[in-house]
Amino acid sequence: MRCHDNKRHCRALAITSASPQRENGHKKRVCKENSCEVETHILQGNGESLRGNIPVEVFVPAETEELVVFEDYTENINTTFLQVAVGSFNNIGGQLFVRIYTRDAEEPFEVVIVTDFGREFTSIPTGIQVENFVRLTVSNRIDFPVFLRVYAEKTFCICCNESGVQ
Repeated sequence: MRCHDNKRHCRALAITSASPQRENGHKKRVCKENSCEVETHILQGNGESLRGNIPVEVFVPAETEELVVFEDYTENINTTFLQVAVGSFNNIGGQLFVRIYTRDAEEPFEVVIVTDFGREFTSIPTGIQVENFVRLTVSNRIDFPVFLRVYAEKTFCICCNESGVQ
């Protein structure tokens, strides 16, 4: 595994279910070795009085192919939860082709998301969980713009030996 220059001695390991209690009562997942840390990065939007999985809205121009929305440049083992939906402008329906690339599959997973006309031209969010996530792309093959709503949680494990920095 390639780490930052000051983390040459780091490596990725699997996450286990061993879960010590945090101060707030929630369990913290730990890696197989004590010199490891589990972290979760979240890609989310914000808004007044909003809670939960708040998506980021990504503008997707008409006739766009393979627009990269989220990409992981690390080599860390990870589990990633993605929640995606499509929205449209001016009460026009839309559809997006979302591709999810992982290190373990030769071909990406493709999910087609279509607006639900009974819900103010926004689709019902689709939840997807993958291991070893690399990239999320979106294609809009119609002649008017739409937007992708995406929320992502990427949980990964980083381990360093005694001569490395955590």
